[in-house]
Amino acid sequence: MEQQRETLLIVDDSRLQRAVLNEIFSSNFNILEVSSGEECLKMIEEKQDMIDLVLLDLVMSGMDGFDVLKHRQGMPEFKKIPVVVLTTTDTPEVQTKAFELGASDFISKPAEPAIARLRIGNILKTNRRLNNILQKREELRIRSEVDEMTHLLNKTTAEHTISHILLSSPEGLHALFAIDIDNFKAVNDICGHKMGDHTISVVAGILASHFSGSDIVGRIGGDEFVVFVRNITTKEAIYEKAQELLDAISDKEGLSIPENVTISIGIAFTDPYETSYTTLFQKADTALSNSKKSGKQCFSEYGVSSPVSDATLKNILLYTQSRNVASTLKFAHSYPDRLVKISSLAEIHYAVMDKNNHVPAVYIDVSESKDDGQKIWEELSHESWAQSVPVIAICQESNLTQVRNAILSNVISDLIFEPIDVESIKRRVKKYQTHDDIS
Repeated sequence: MEQQRETLLIVDDSRLQRAVLNEIFSSNFNILEVSSGEECLKMIEEKQDMIDLVLLDLVMSGMDGFDVLKHRQGMPEFKKIPVVVLTTTDTPEVQTKAFELGASDFISKPAEPAIARLRIGNILKTNRRLNNILQKREELRIRSEVDEMTHLLNKTTAEHTISHILLSSPEGLHALFAIDIDNFKAVNDICGHKMGDHTISVVAGILASHFSGSDIVGRIGGDEFVVFVRNITTKEAIYEKAQELLDAISDKEGLSIPENVTISIGIAFTDPYETSYTTLFQKADTALSNSKKSGKQCFSEYGVSSPVSDATLKNILLYTQSRNVASTLKFAHSYPDRLVKISSLAEIHYAVMDKNNHVPAVYIDVSESKDDGQKIWEELSHESWAQSVPVIAICQESNLTQVRNAILSNVISDLIFEPIDVESIKRRVKKYQTHDDIS
């Protein structure tokens, strides 16, 4: 049966912007338009049952987008309708404020049509799944079984449901995915917990959209998920599904999550007449640990050797006294577990000179040094390894003495200023870090 066209309400005080958005979405959706926050609230009261999503401009005369989101908190029917904000700035402060007030996502203006359609499509797909679940809430006792943040099954319900299937169909071949968000701590440390919650919700939506209604998708805590696929015909189909998930999160097409976010997956297949969820999960969790050890952003199968050996993993070393610098650099690196904090130059020396180690670069942070780095640069100028391993200096942007000491040492290959710009550092570290040689 053909799906009924959904309706978008466009709220923007610019006639031109409304026309642009109408052009982007009118081929796939019914469109309603208003030119102010006041008209938006009135339209919601009158036609709330018709509206599937609101596109809300944040900057408007009179009642702006933030005011509309605040009023929405006291309107139960409006709170059920997802809101995507339109903004000319994508700063963390603006995004965080919008998310705190209940926005589902944001689109930067001028809107790129393909990205805008993807983001709206992802939100509506997740909302449709939730609505289907809510329609069966009496049968499923939805209030006690669904995770409030992600609308996936919660841990208890997921475990109970999977256990029931294993007991009722012990002869079938089933698969359990254990999934974890990579680099999640760095997201919370750098972008805040609101962005962390948003990232969990986006990943949950991707998981929900990639599996059928007969599959069990659950959040078992924090940034961890399980997916159970019953009665599979081939293992290859499961491998393909795992790769689809990895690609969807890695490509981030239409997703408003940090660039550093990826997922790792562990897969366990049932043995004949295996009926214990606990045993099956332990196997999948072991495979997940292997994926993490192999550099993240990959999947592993329980009982199958990891495709990446430890010998290929390379560590970038970081000498710093600043927790903020360490957190920022970990967030900027695609594989933060391989950014190793070192407390002394002696440790760097031993690590670099050890033939079993692979050190492609060393960060030296003097931004909080009492002598502006004079002593450390003097010592490094006598280190033979500093001539062959790239040394990246980190100095306070306004401290010319730190910069001069670093440059005069004649050992540095690059210079980074503190406070560190995350997006800039992501681009610059690529020459020291590639997928093939660093994890």
